Amino acid sequence: MVKPGLAGSDARRRDAVRDRIVRVVTVCQEGLKGDSLINDTFERLDQAASFKPDIACLPEDFTRGKPEAVTGPTIERVGKWARAQSCYVISPLRVRAGGRVYNSAVLIDRQGKVAGRYDKIHPTEDELQRGICPGETDPPLFETDFGTIGIQICFDVNWREGWARLKQKGARIIFWPSAYAAAHQMPALAFLNQCFVVTSTVKSASRIYDITGDLLDASAKDRPWASAVLPLGKRLFETDFNAPKMRQVEKKYGSKVQVTWLRDDDWITLASLDPELAVEDIMKEFDLTPLDDYILRAQKAQAKQRPEK
Repeated sequence: MVKPGLAGSDARRRDAVRDRIVRVVTVCQEGLKGDSLINDTFERLDQAASFKPDIACLPEDFTRGKPEAVTGPTIERVGKWARAQSCYVISPLRVRAGGRVYNSAVLIDRQGKVAGRYDKIHPTEDELQRGICPGETDPPLFETDFGTIGIQICFDVNWREGWARLKQKGARIIFWPSAYAAAHQMPALAFLNQCFVVTSTVKSASRIYDITGDLLDASAKDRPWASAVLPLGKRLFETDFNAPKMRQVEKKYGSKVQVTWLRDDDWITLASLDPELAVEDIMKEFDLTPLDDYILRAQKAQAKQRPEK
């Protein structure tokens, strides 16, 4: 299910946002508790606003309050903040809808309006006992004015198919509001799906990961929010066949591109820093083969050479 935004737009409009440079912030609630929890969280969100983000993410069930309707006071307050900052916000909370309660993440657009909702697909046994209903098994995409995003929540980390499905459907960033950090799993999921991953946690650190799984930024005691600038068209390549071509790309486009040589892995990443220049177009121009396509091509070649039984 695709939520409102760019749903139904034609291919040219989707291409126009595919290589956007996106400014992301994520807030951590480490050390916050008690009656001031919500106000203190908004204070951290206000601090993160100095980064001028396109989208901000809050932790799982960040109010720890009673279930609300999507039109309730929490979303109203977050919507007011989003509108003031002209920023999308992912606002996780327990939602009451259709006579059921969900552990949800509500996407709010730059105008402060609800643009969609993700319901946690895999609640814990404790959540189920407390009446939390599982969401639909096929995770939705959300179309924004800068590109396509997906959401998973906390315990969803243990079901790899949800992450793979979001990649298959075209997500460029996957947001993961959670109670904890999953610091070993997150970089692996970022690389395996070659998506940027943004975590927002109740405890430990909130983190932002590159498509390679490398850590881009993390919150800390003296700065309880993290930020990063993400070039959404960034792609990963094997050095085989691509290395000489990538040197030509660097020579021709210079500061318009970001080429990173990860020599210990025989990888190269390519990102466009110019809104008029798309990585997909560079790939066509120089006949570059991204890593996933190279693996599939190798598998087909292996199958042809493998002796029949």
